[in-house]
Amino acid sequence: MKRGGSPRGKAVISVSASQKKRRDVGPTTSKGRERRTDILRAARTVFEERGFLETRVADIVALADVSQGTFYTYFDSKEAVFVEVAESVIETMLDNLHTDYVSGMGSVERIRRAMVRFVDAYRPNAVMIGLIEQVGTFTPAMRQLRLRLRESFVARSAQGIRRMQKDGVADPSVNAVMIAEVLGAMVDQTCYLWFFLGKEFDAPAVVEALTTVWARGVGVVES
Repeated sequence: MKRGGSPRGKAVISVSASQKKRRDVGPTTSKGRERRTDILRAARTVFEERGFLETRVADIVALADVSQGTFYTYFDSKEAVFVEVAESVIETMLDNLHTDYVSGMGSVERIRRAMVRFVDAYRPNAVMIGLIEQVGTFTPAMRQLRLRLRESFVARSAQGIRRMQKDGVADPSVNAVMIAEVLGAMVDQTCYLWFFLGKEFDAPAVVEALTTVWARGVGVVES
């Protein structure tokens, strides 16, 4: 790869018309889709092991066992493949946070299960979430992606709080959106400290603490 050819020191890559088309529409053959998937899988592994700044395209293609030409057939830069990996992580987390309303379940138990779902969804994706946080400090697109995950969690939490208020088990004077923002930040930061920064916690104790604070925060008095 030729380096230093652009004003910012990024590689200058000549892209053929067919490569540009494949980037725009995606691979059209099963082999092409498989190679693209291999690149994405390898990219996530390398990003998690080396971090965003230290990762090179050469590292990704070596692990994926493809040529750099193949990489640039589907992605125009390290940044582009990082964005796609990050979007996949966010979508997976959002899917794992989804749940159906269960009637007859106690409010505190419902909160406890929500805390467990968030912890379980965060844990396997913690490194990528941490990297998205870091890259978001200098890449607006990553900042927006991170906020998207947060806003989705807040929206779902606020909906649950409103339901509890309607059912008469939560304080009706609580601003559902604001309390969901504040309590969501608590859960998010706890998982960040735990899974990304490596602070040691006892899992059941964390879940119980999060459940207690959340329940008291929304005014649930059920034991």
